[in-house]
Amino acid sequence: MNSNVITRRYDRTFDLLDHDGNGVLEEKDFTGLTEAIARATGVPQGSAKEETLLKEWRNCWHTLLELADANGDGEISREEFQQAMAEAYGDHAKLKERLTPGLEASFAAIDADDDEVATVEQYEVYLTAWGLEPAQARAARGLLDADGDGRFTCQEFVNGWTEFLLGEDAEGSVGALLGPLN
Repeated sequence: MNSNVITRRYDRTFDLLDHDGNGVLEEKDFTGLTEAIARATGVPQGSAKEETLLKEWRNCWHTLLELADANGDGEISREEFQQAMAEAYGDHAKLKERLTPGLEASFAAIDADDDEVATVEQYEVYLTAWGLEPAQARAARGLLDADGDGRFTCQEFVNGWTEFLLGEDAEGSVGALLGPLN
């Protein structure tokens, strides 16, 4: 994959994960983003769905911290994040295994009525919680809807995010999953 595209994907992801905008990733960024997702998608506070979402995003944080915190300071700089993600290209299966539970919990939050499908409108709300502007969220919302019916499954969600993070296709349809790559 074009290293410039990789860098832009990682930068975009880092910027959106850095929930408080202080230039480093910390556990509170993951907690803040998770809470924003839960509130935006209507997940009831204290519900099992919220607890699972929080638990799995905490697990994602700890996995990322383990893989990326090169200097052991409990924070992840942009450079540490990029290095860890670049190294993940060597072991797709392991990274996907570690990310899938968090992605499935996110999908459950999006799927408000628990019917095992989500709408592109629900995904737009999810992206707005990430910090995308409404127009960016609208533009990105259909990227997971491969057949154009306005709906997608958990598997399509997981596959789309995996492709965004690990995919080799620089021009792939999920390249703007988190909005435009500046």
